[in-house]
Amino acid sequence: MLFIHGFPEFWYSWRYQIKEFSSDYWCVALDMRGYADSDKPKGVSPYEVEKLSDDIKSVIKGLGREKCILICHDWGAVIGWHFIGENMHMVEKYVMMGAPSAKAWRKIMMSSEFLDQFKKSWYIFYFQMPRLPEFTISLNDFAVFKAIGSGKFSDTFTEEDLEAYKYTFSKPGALTGPVNYYRANLSPFKKMKSSKPAAFAPGLYLLGEKDLYISKATGALLQDEFNNLDFEIVKDANHFLQQDAPQKTNALIRKFLER
Repeated sequence: MLFIHGFPEFWYSWRYQIKEFSSDYWCVALDMRGYADSDKPKGVSPYEVEKLSDDIKSVIKGLGREKCILICHDWGAVIGWHFIGENMHMVEKYVMMGAPSAKAWRKIMMSSEFLDQFKKSWYIFYFQMPRLPEFTISLNDFAVFKAIGSGKFSDTFTEEDLEAYKYTFSKPGALTGPVNYYRANLSPFKKMKSSKPAAFAPGLYLLGEKDLYISKATGALLQDEFNNLDFEIVKDANHFLQQDAPQKTNALIRKFLER
């Protein structure tokens, strides 16, 4: 079971899932390139989604496996959708959370949902600027990370968890790689590729009911694009659903895996 985190996260965002599933599966949670103690290539182009997808492929092979159960959140899901489009033969089942595929993103931005989604994701365009996003994120002792634990189930994100995030992202250069994901892939001049194999493994798309960043309309668009895909709303959960509502999220994942 391979876990791919999003922004602004690192492997630790999967602590509740690792605890839940490690007795039944070999669980591996990555720090993606540019994050935490992983390599941080200079420049923007090393963070293109195609290269990030290749990292996943290399990890699976490096672990001596041919297939995995892929669990992805946020930017991890953006990369994950691309990965399964190119490497479906390496995926037994998959769970994506809180982010659509490139194709679904383009469709929603050209639909009647455009204004709603634009209001939710305005920061993407702000993140195209040099240096300023990194500075803003670090303001007020990295207060932005408090948003992860701002949901109804805020007791699942403790002061110790907050300190772990602050420690990880306060290291020199720790924010530039993560922000470069946006610069490399979501510039108005960049069009992410999407591909479609003949058939897909069983999949599950989860979205928090209180997600402030992603429209619920992405669910139907993804089900049109990916056959054999279930879509579930996690009641009362915010965007960081695997941390905000871990029990509900884990239950949905387990139900999906055991069917």
